[in-house]
Amino acid sequence: MSEENESATSTSETTEATATAGPETTAATTGPANHFEMMIRAAQHDPALNGQVIATFMNSEVFFLSREKVTGESHNAQPMLLQNAQGRPVIALFTDLGRIPGAYIDVAPYGVQVLGGTVIRSLQDTGLVINPGDELCFEIDDAGVRTIREEFNLDGTPKNPTK
Repeated sequence: MSEENESATSTSETTEATATAGPETTAATTGPANHFEMMIRAAQHDPALNGQVIATFMNSEVFFLSREKVTGESHNAQPMLLQNAQGRPVIALFTDLGRIPGAYIDVAPYGVQVLGGTVIRSLQDTGLVINPGDELCFEIDDAGVRTIREEFNLDGTPKNPTK
């Protein structure tokens, strides 16, 4: 189900360039572990909050998985990709290392921390899925990623707040 991304994603804005995901991080996290997860949970009960979830995502640190260790000297990384139900590529992102399924860690054992806005800026013709397989999961297809880039600044504020 996973494959390597043909186009590289910039990791120049990573904090703690890599974190090795291991058995201690594979246990399912119960309940929201951070503000972004609280927003996801709230939007699952109130879709009117979806715009706030996107704004929060843009400013939140998330993890993508890499087969190779990414260091501060690395210019590009090849994040693990999945295919959505329509067969389109989506980058798997996680809100917390505890939300990463063990099977994914077996394929790509390095968690790279990056801002959501950096991911949005970097993706071309690729969607994203937050916490695949978890109860706090949601997907944005490639068209949705383009829309976010058009409608939101990298800091999560709307480009045209009067819309």
